[in-house]
Amino acid sequence: SDVTEANWHYEFVTAMVDAGVVSGYPDGTFLPNGEVTYGEALKMILLAAGYPTQAEPSGNDWAINYKNLAVSSGIVSSNVVLTAPITRDAVVEIAAKALKISPVTGNSPFSDSTNGYAIALNRTSPQIIVGNANGTFNGSGTLLRQEIWVIVQRMYQYASNQYSTQMPDGI
Repeated sequence: SDVTEANWHYEFVTAMVDAGVVSGYPDGTFLPNGEVTYGEALKMILLAAGYPTQAEPSGNDWAINYKNLAVSSGIVSSNVVLTAPITRDAVVEIAAKALKISPVTGNSPFSDSTNGYAIALNRTSPQIIVGNANGTFNGSGTLLRQEIWVIVQRMYQYASNQYSTQMPDGI
């Protein structure tokens, strides 16, 4: 009820809803201007990267199975607090690790960051991370839900392209 075709993020959120990567709240809202928590980010990032859907218990630990999957896959540490807001630096690290993309050093496209994961995700096709219009990345800043929808949609496209073009051994 709070996302319409007039919103710039409409195509991103609807594509990810259709793919089963993003879902709204039980009351039918998506809260596009809300901050993203670690739990929300882990679920969306892992699903966009092709990891399997996990059972979601009720309560504040609803994303515990996504956290456990990410910990066992070497994507995050067990110290992650699911209800805490996530930073842009943490999102790009988790996204790159989920896609098995190594960090890159040097020649940052961002005037305020040398984060190797952000640089690497900027060099993918499609570009998963573009940065702000003023050339910054703002790595210590948090993300809005509407912003992460763009990232996970691009991750989903990247993962789909990578997996669909792989050939069996020997061909």
